[in-house]
Amino acid sequence: MSENVEAIAISIAMALVLKFFIIEAYQIPTGSMQPTILGDAATGIKDRVLADKLITMLRPPQRWEVMIFRFPLDERRLYVKRIVGLPGETLEVKGGDLWVDGAIARKPDHVNASVLKAIADGDGPMDVGRWFQSSGGVEVADRAAVFASAPGGRLRLRSHVMDDYIHGYDPAWGIPPERGGDYAVPDLQLELTAHVDEATDALRLVFESDDGETEYVLPRAGSGETAHVLLPTPSGDRRLEVPGDRALPVGDSEVVAHVVDRQLLLVVDGDEWFRFDDDASGPRPESPRRARLALEMPGGGRVSDLVVRRDIFYLPTTHGRGGGIEGRWEIPDDSYFGMGDNTQYSHDSRTWRAATYTLQDGRVIRGFDFPGGGFQRQPPDANPFVMRDGTWRFADIHGDSIEFRPTEVRDQELEPAPFIHERYLLGKAGVVFWPVFDPFRWKLIR
Repeated sequence: MSENVEAIAISIAMALVLKFFIIEAYQIPTGSMQPTILGDAATGIKDRVLADKLITMLRPPQRWEVMIFRFPLDERRLYVKRIVGLPGETLEVKGGDLWVDGAIARKPDHVNASVLKAIADGDGPMDVGRWFQSSGGVEVADRAAVFASAPGGRLRLRSHVMDDYIHGYDPAWGIPPERGGDYAVPDLQLELTAHVDEATDALRLVFESDDGETEYVLPRAGSGETAHVLLPTPSGDRRLEVPGDRALPVGDSEVVAHVVDRQLLLVVDGDEWFRFDDDASGPRPESPRRARLALEMPGGGRVSDLVVRRDIFYLPTTHGRGGGIEGRWEIPDDSYFGMGDNTQYSHDSRTWRAATYTLQDGRVIRGFDFPGGGFQRQPPDANPFVMRDGTWRFADIHGDSIEFRPTEVRDQELEPAPFIHERYLLGKAGVVFWPVFDPFRWKLIR
């Protein structure tokens, strides 16, 4: 009997140690990190994640890591955001990208693999006829396109890629689109299978943006040409040679090319051919209008299994609510800046504001201001929440709810409060472990 009691006590002690010091499970209640992590009230899909709490004791968070923390303006609330700004940095949002201390903040490959959103339903091969228009004798059949030997054949996206809310969502999740996009997103990735035959001259991949056309030229082996990239500049196209005299062999090749975060990347059959950081072009326009892809195969050939993905288009504010001065923040030495992957609908560092109410009876109440502006109806987490009789219910910094009427307010102050102090960090979100069935959501969080 005593041995059983001892075993139970040890088990409980180990569980407590795991919970408070090593790992803990959290349920995601909102959609601020969608589609990376789901928390959709309409469908009831709310991911459960395991967080590594030990890592916060061993080292500070790194940029792009997804962290769980206590909300600084309501310490009872737990938030999950991607860390994009580190202590002592100056962070800016320019043309949909993040800039740190005057340089663009490039996401590493494993983060891009997680956050780039497929523009078609799901992440599988696209219906080429639906998404692309053809000209010059290009024949489209289901998920493939065949280029005639005659020159001039072109396959081009039917419309510009916008920051549509629904991109990256699997139709099986049942999450309806809320609105269309406002900005073109020129940070694109193209994945495809290219079939090169003896008559093919080259495969040309064209990325159109307000800057001009960035063109990847992948010639057929034996054609006498080598792979290169044409990068638009104010003075004309700049030719960048792909190292190693690379060319596509006759047959099928898996090709991935992107222009993301001012970085050009080309991977063929899993082998990185080319990577170039464009640090000279500067920020994109604040409201980009051009973002399309085109393909050409002079001499003939075939492409199939096309997948187009776009980057997150970061906004300096969401729904017109508060934020930094023109999307610029100077981060204190003991704090961090967090943003959601769902940049249009994320209540994050960009919009956090502290509200201080001084009441007629002398009480001073401080908490977060979240009136829910831009929503069609008042969200349940609005603060203050306006009840049916007109009374305000306000959660203070400790999470306590205080009710008062607007007529009781003698003075009100609102000030930006965008930073996450290091003492509020709880752990690094590591894996979605539930739901496993209908839909299957198990995955690593990158």
